[in-house]
Amino acid sequence: MTTPISKPEPKRLYDKGERRRKHVSAGDEPQLVFDNDNPRKVIGKCPATISDADRDDLLERAVPLPNADRELKAPKKIYAVYKGAIYEAQTSDHGRTYHAYPFKGKLGDAIVVLLAAMADKDGCREEFDRWRKKYITRHGK
Repeated sequence: MTTPISKPEPKRLYDKGERRRKHVSAGDEPQLVFDNDNPRKVIGKCPATISDADRDDLLERAVPLPNADRELKAPKKIYAVYKGAIYEAQTSDHGRTYHAYPFKGKLGDAIVVLLAAMADKDGCREEFDRWRKKYITRHGK
């Protein structure tokens, strides 16, 4: 009996977007700022100094959030840790490309555990724990 050959997942590509300058900080640290029009809306700004290689590496090893819509094969949202900060990336084209930014919000325990392991591997657990305590609300699985 032969085993079917599965195709490897396509490499995740970064989508900079044409009007996403609002997601880039002026310095070398991630920032979370409030939208002037909606004080409840937080805008994550990536460090201006993140390299293309680091960005691409983060997209490849990011942890997917399970899809609520089982029809989609690629995850809509993925998460990674960079220098202790948690980043969320979203796709708008069914997983071909993703756009990432520093994240503040709710995350399930299973994702937080995987991100903590990523921080341990990268040697930034202390910074990760500070980010998590300040910006992440844990909920559910």
